[in-house]
Amino acid sequence: MKSIYTEILELAEGGCSGVLVTVTAKEGSGPAVTGTKMIVYPDGKISGTVGGGSIEKMAIEKALTIFKTKENTSEEYNMNEPGHGTDTGMICGGSATLFFEYFAPKKYVYIFGAGHIGRALSYHLKQLNYHICLIDDREDVLKQVPDADEKIHAAFVDALNNRSVEKNAFFIIATYQHKYDGVVLHKIYGSDWKPKYVGMVSSRTKQKLMTEELLKQYPDANLDVFYTPAGLNIGGTLPHEIAISIISEMQTVANDKKIKHLRD
Repeated sequence: MKSIYTEILELAEGGCSGVLVTVTAKEGSGPAVTGTKMIVYPDGKISGTVGGGSIEKMAIEKALTIFKTKENTSEEYNMNEPGHGTDTGMICGGSATLFFEYFAPKKYVYIFGAGHIGRALSYHLKQLNYHICLIDDREDVLKQVPDADEKIHAAFVDALNNRSVEKNAFFIIATYQHKYDGVVLHKIYGSDWKPKYVGMVSSRTKQKLMTEELLKQYPDANLDVFYTPAGLNIGGTLPHEIAISIISEMQTVANDKKIKHLRD
């Protein structure tokens, strides 16, 4: 049986999503003890306890709402102590304050191309809350990239066959030939992966050509998630500068921020 602290570490490392509920204060009697912890998972399962009874049931219900708001908060509960926070209906006396802390899972990013830009992207994304899957058909180039969580040596079009692809994932297309960029783009839109972001390194000419070809095959393609040229207009042409531009754009998409993109 895992310790709750092992599970907290898994949350902190982005292994899954969860809400950590901690008793931060207590007055009078009652089952809650300051410092006790409980993890609530999206399906309602729990690990640990904050005292049981009505206060724990209400804490679980509160935690499940936080998966929607994704905002940390504190709430005071009273146990037959009028005027002290939310009424629990308990009669043991006193009150308790619970802190609800949301932990997000790592976002998945699939990078097609392990060249200069792919390597720079992996380096910077490693410092953020992303699970990095790097794909290339050149084994020697893949071996030179130390920062990916997983590497797939395969033809670009086949790399994600026969495996579960995360919904709402981020895809970056930066292969070494235009024809492979097109193959990957069409593969993404021809699948049921429902990406949150599809970024392709390109010129304006390539942007126009690739978009036209995509719409010929997929007239109803959702171009709202397609960013090409990928990145924000912050300047710079070196691989690390391009990578920072693309990651900045990914973050605006991930956090629902509005800003001027290069594609615009």
